[in-house]
Amino acid sequence: MRTKFTCLLFFIFFTFFLSESHAQQSWFKLDTVTVLSSGGKALLNPWAGGLNASQITKMDLNGDGTEDLVVFERTSGDLSTFLASTDPTNAQKKVYLHAPSYEYLFPKIDNWLILNDYNGDGLKDLFTYTALGITVYKQVKNGSTWSWQLAKDALYTDGLSGNVNLQVSSQDIPGITDIDGDGDLDVITFDYSGVYIELHQNMSIERYGIPDSLVYKRNGVCWGNFHKGDGEDFVLGEDCGVVGNPDANRILHQGNSIMLHDLDGDGKKDLLVGHISNDHMSFLKNTGENLIASFSSFTHIYPPAEPIVFYIFPSAYYEDVDFDGVKDLIAAPNVSNNDGNLMDFKSSNWYYHNAGTSENANFKLVQKNFLQDQMLDVGENATPSFYDIDGDGDLDMIVGTGGTRDGNNFRGQLWLLKNTGTKQAPAFEISSDNYLNIPAVLDMYNLKTQWADFNGDGVPDLGFAGTTIKGLEYRYIPNKGGLNEPAQLNVADMLTITMPVESQITDYPYFYDTDGDGDLDLVVGKPQGNISYYQNTGTNKLPVLSLVTETFAGITLNYEGRNVQLSVADVDLDGKPDLVTVDFSGKLKIFHSADWGKWTQRESLLIDHNGLGTDPLFGGYLYATVADYNGDGKPDVAIGNSTGGIRLLQNILPISITPVEPPVEQSVKVYPNPAGEYIKVLSTENASLTVFNVAGQAIQSNIMVRANVEKEIVTAKWTPGLYVFELQTSRSRITKKIVIR
Repeated sequence: MRTKFTCLLFFIFFTFFLSESHAQQSWFKLDTVTVLSSGGKALLNPWAGGLNASQITKMDLNGDGTEDLVVFERTSGDLSTFLASTDPTNAQKKVYLHAPSYEYLFPKIDNWLILNDYNGDGLKDLFTYTALGITVYKQVKNGSTWSWQLAKDALYTDGLSGNVNLQVSSQDIPGITDIDGDGDLDVITFDYSGVYIELHQNMSIERYGIPDSLVYKRNGVCWGNFHKGDGEDFVLGEDCGVVGNPDANRILHQGNSIMLHDLDGDGKKDLLVGHISNDHMSFLKNTGENLIASFSSFTHIYPPAEPIVFYIFPSAYYEDVDFDGVKDLIAAPNVSNNDGNLMDFKSSNWYYHNAGTSENANFKLVQKNFLQDQMLDVGENATPSFYDIDGDGDLDMIVGTGGTRDGNNFRGQLWLLKNTGTKQAPAFEISSDNYLNIPAVLDMYNLKTQWADFNGDGVPDLGFAGTTIKGLEYRYIPNKGGLNEPAQLNVADMLTITMPVESQITDYPYFYDTDGDGDLDLVVGKPQGNISYYQNTGTNKLPVLSLVTETFAGITLNYEGRNVQLSVADVDLDGKPDLVTVDFSGKLKIFHSADWGKWTQRESLLIDHNGLGTDPLFGGYLYATVADYNGDGKPDVAIGNSTGGIRLLQNILPISITPVEPPVEQSVKVYPNPAGEYIKVLSTENASLTVFNVAGQAIQSNIMVRANVEKEIVTAKWTPGLYVFELQTSRSRITKKIVIR
């Protein structure tokens, strides 16, 4: 007979099952529509992924004649695309909406990205870093579609030593613009001492009369008649020897960014320079010409009102971001990590509206979190997990963070995103950015969250790893609420799990009962790319973690796949647990279609793009968790990243889920644990009980346990230690570990 409870249970029926069919189709699609609100207002781009050290440029992505935003993220190596669109709530307003489908079209970007048209065809081309200097991709259009075609794997320049690589330091951002006004793109970049700017003049027009050849010649020993001084200042009046028609000159770092544009309306291109050791941008005024420039004065206070100030290494970008046709100023740190944990990565995109013209600027600071205010951005190192916090039947989200500066402390925090929608139509609301108020005295940051039954009472608890001055530590907060009830979490009840002595601060620990004995074992993603597996030979409350292998599932040391993080779930619903991993390659992988640890199938072409499975890059430091957040019965994935954001992936495997009569659930309880004078055993089915000691010897056997009748076993004379209770029913074998005190 059906009951109301029956309708909540599901039987999985596959319209397909063979693992080969999985490889021919997509498993997930990027979710950009699930609502996330802050302060009661829905965010435009909630799952765009967060931003730390953004490099902002523009190009027409969708061919509508309006330029859109392309944002390269220095800390993660991730790239995001945003279409210039109409505000969904206000037809009179233009906004930028996250459009991830265009991200698939870009090549892998390292360190910096500049878009500019080098061949004069009206289409912006792509310049980026390579160990050889500068790589160039040409934009090619085919009807309404476009793509990138490698034009130069490296640029070369003529100098004193002959034709050599036009080098740019990995820390720098060069200037790539038409300096001499002849229609081709020149390059200015700091030399490897970080002291002088070099001018590499594009000779395409001079030699061939067209701008598309990308042939360069070093002009002068330096450029701009200045060089950096010993401190923050500049030494002016240098004779750089730049000439109108250069002959070959000598080719001559520690970190500089360059923005070149006429900012004061005198027709001469000025410089905005950021330096890796400075917290400010320096404005250098050009009183010479454009090719033969001469910078005669400088200031570190720019713009004059509310100047740019970051903890370290600011950079500037000049694009019209407010749709008024005038270029605005965006400032962001040009850093690869949060050195010293002194950067506020929740507010690292400073937007200055230009109330003047593009060539005679008047900058007004509007906000310090441009784009960030319309997405989930917890700062850095977001680690999502799901649990029904309020017991209302749908999943809420807990997000661990890298940390926030609190006086002299840097402490990790938990964000709570409550599901204010329904199980099938989730709508999240940022309820708290300091859930449970994790104490600053723990001095713990980079919190990595997981819900699991750590104390063996049948209810998931909130666990989190974190970095401290002692190294990696693991804590959990016991959940004193019952199943399907609101969570009851009290930080005062927090307990510590002793981690293996060889643990590293960049480990990704994941607790899972791998052997089905009722306690949690440990699987660890390592910074070197391998996965270690520890079996728990103790109990949940008193775990003893013994190393079994450092190459679990055949995953060995792997430089490209370093910083591997894992989760376990039956993603394809074939009744077997799958291993879900992310790593420094930026790719999501799933090991599937076999028993635990014996996987031979490894799928990475998982994300749908125009009907095909693809493997987009999600960044360098990732954290993936699996949960059915939209209530359709199929496990979805949420990927947190180093830039403080989350990407949601909705499971689209063609699996039909049909409600049927539920099977009788089998349950076995053995308690108390630890025990003293007696043990009680309760089973929902008739069972035969055998008790083994730690040496594997059966000390009692063929003990009959009747269904739903409590069986008491006297243990007062047993030697204190670990015992294994094995119950054999008509359907299965169940083991429980018990400690006798």
